[in-house]
Amino acid sequence: MKKILKLAMCLLTVVGLSACGGASTEKQEAVVKSFFDYLKAGDIEKLSTVCTEDNGDVDDLVSMMASFEELQDVATYGQTFVDEANKFIDSAFQNYVTSYEINSVEEDGDNYLVIVDVKMKDYDNIDLSSETNDIVEKYQTEHLSELQEIYLSQGEQAMMEKIFGDMATEIFGAMTKEMEGAKDIDTQLRFTLVPNEDNWLISKIEQKSE
Repeated sequence: MKKILKLAMCLLTVVGLSACGGASTEKQEAVVKSFFDYLKAGDIEKLSTVCTEDNGDVDDLVSMMASFEELQDVATYGQTFVDEANKFIDSAFQNYVTSYEINSVEEDGDNYLVIVDVKMKDYDNIDLSSETNDIVEKYQTEHLSELQEIYLSQGEQAMMEKIFGDMATEIFGAMTKEMEGAKDIDTQLRFTLVPNEDNWLISKIEQKSE
């Protein structure tokens, strides 16, 4: 009996030491993981829910998504163009971050710093305009007479829908291929998380200086 009691006391001591070894960082890590999940899904609305309202580091993402939304106007571009645009947008976000791994989680006063090693596509150094310009010029040359006829008989809107519908697959296909072929870069992101009631929000995202 004494041996059993001694074993029980040892186990309780180990559990106690483990509990005192440091606060759990599961909540902070979960917030950062949600950030990457929402980014991959291109869901900027949900991504904003894990960031503070004054987090200016996500402004570029919000602006980019807003510009994409302009391409989703069926009345202006037609359904074919919008469908192809949506495929392109989904691909751009899904492939942006190739992989990531949480490197460390550190207390910083009342806040936490989550350091993440990231492999991501270098979208800043790709040229989407040259090939798409060639596609547009070729199309205009080959279909000029047809487009003029549509314009005269059906009006400008019908002509534009014809252009957008015909070129959408080729243009967005070329852009998707270019973005998928973008160089992978290794970098490190530092997320600052601040307490928000019983949860945490990202207040700042900093990229390691090259």
